[in-house]
Amino acid sequence: MDLSTKHQTARTAAARIPALNASLALLEVQNPDPARIEFYTDPVPTVPGDAPTGDLVVTIPLSATAGSVDTELFQIQLSVPLEAQITGADPEDGTTVTWGRLVDGDVDWFADLSVSDEAGSGEIKLQTTLLYNGAYCRLTSAVFQG
Repeated sequence: MDLSTKHQTARTAAARIPALNASLALLEVQNPDPARIEFYTDPVPTVPGDAPTGDLVVTIPLSATAGSVDTELFQIQLSVPLEAQITGADPEDGTTVTWGRLVDGDVDWFADLSVSDEAGSGEIKLQTTLLYNGAYCRLTSAVFQG
């Protein structure tokens, strides 16, 4: 069967929502720990999912109800705000985080994501990307296009 462009587009769009729901379900499994986002300094691994080579600055656990699927925009939107205390920054000057790794409840790699401050275009937005030990890192937005 040959499908028209319109028909194929409709099928592709219809498959996106179940795929996004399946992705979100992986993030909501707590086995035994919740999914989490680990924030690192550069560099981002050249091969997706490879071991990070930058410094781990802070880890923010996701809530048991990790987020929701926006069926109009085909997005996963994490429930925010989320925060955790910073322990891995440079003790004197602080550390700028540049990317985040999303790890599921089984501690398996889920995705590597761009990070920015609230004015930027990162998939994950933080109040600020310059982090200091003892302070709290606050995630204000996390939107993943699907």
